[in-house]
Amino acid sequence: MPHAPFGPTLLQGRVALVTGAARGLGRAMAAALAGAGALVVVNDLAAVAAEACAADLSADGGRAAAAAFDVSRSDAVHAAIDGIVAAHGRLDILVNNAGIGDFVGFDDITPDKWERMLGVHLTGAFNCCHAVLPYMRERRSGKILNISSVAGKRGDFIGNAHYTAAKAGIVGLTKSLAMHAAPHGINVNALAPGLVATELSDGMSEAMRATTIARIPAGRLGRPEEIAAVALFLVSDAASYVVGETVSVNGGSYMD
Repeated sequence: MPHAPFGPTLLQGRVALVTGAARGLGRAMAAALAGAGALVVVNDLAAVAAEACAADLSADGGRAAAAAFDVSRSDAVHAAIDGIVAAHGRLDILVNNAGIGDFVGFDDITPDKWERMLGVHLTGAFNCCHAVLPYMRERRSGKILNISSVAGKRGDFIGNAHYTAAKAGIVGLTKSLAMHAAPHGINVNALAPGLVATELSDGMSEAMRATTIARIPAGRLGRPEEIAAVALFLVSDAASYVVGETVSVNGGSYMD
């Protein structure tokens, strides 16, 4: 397993939950946290996918376990997080990454598409934060990282109003929860990647991909490991005085 940028003991003794971690950006972040010494609980909706990812991380020298649950269901989330704490004794880090893609224009967003998009991204992040916060508050420490998007700050050139609304909501959730949690020793921040080369972006048409890349000063899509490196910083003690921020990692396509 490649060593994390800050070394293999940066998160030694920590237990981390990464949602939507079986593939793509979530998998890269799970690998980075495992490479830094954390025991990583890999979440996915599909148990087989979560278990396969956890097995791969373990085979690469990390420590990992699997937890399959639907982040949009509050009861499932609370039961899963209670189980993680019971099994491992603690939960120090939560990365709310679970998400779905749907590259459509505004007129093609149905009520079902809207509800599902917000349910996975925004309600899912809320559910996980709501379930983990009492455990972190009891220990007076913890790191929560919510994955937003450049679209949540800027809007999206190609439509996707439901995705954009969900990701903008995550920015607001992050700020509000950060103010609530900081007095208890808990850091809450968000990460806003630009478009990253993952299975999610594979759903774009070639024309859409070319248009997107043309708007990125760096001239390319991001790589999952580039986003994961910033995520690792934000969940580490190196970011102990970073509170309520949404950090952009987008190759210059949007500059705060």
